[in-house]
Amino acid sequence: MLLLRGASALSPFRVEKLLKALVALDPRVQALEAHYYHFVDLARPLSPAASAILSGLLGPSAPLTSAELESVVLVTPRPGTISPWSSKATDIAHVCGLTDVKRIERGMLYSITAQLPLEQTALARLATVMHDRMTEAVGFTLDAAAELFSVEAPRDLAYVSLAGDGKSALRI
Repeated sequence: MLLLRGASALSPFRVEKLLKALVALDPRVQALEAHYYHFVDLARPLSPAASAILSGLLGPSAPLTSAELESVVLVTPRPGTISPWSSKATDIAHVCGLTDVKRIERGMLYSITAQLPLEQTALARLATVMHDRMTEAVGFTLDAAAELFSVEAPRDLAYVSLAGDGKSALRI
């Protein structure tokens, strides 16, 4: 998987609004940054020419900073799904001749500055206002994005009798 840091993901207004919500949940929070990250699933490493085309499509990639790897919340599409953004970006890459690109996905990495380093339980509590739990997943390292491209074998078809068991048959 190729990892590319993209542009800032939120306008100053949205950063300020989200920061207020985060401080309300945890007063230790002092600042917030958000950047897009592009995750590229490749069939084989890209040639320099193909890398240049990909960079032209996604924008220049800035290097990671150490601050971005400390108190972070990574928001990505739910594993097992392909986002509409991914479908279109992957189609565009293929039209541009990037046949070694299997799929491109995009996530947002929130870097949180706090008075003290935040533990994972605190980050999980803060993440509740940073993502849509119906369509997005949360991780606390960039490595969590590897799940985006995992493929499970289809499970066997199962039948549930609603006539006899009713609601209890649907409960997990």
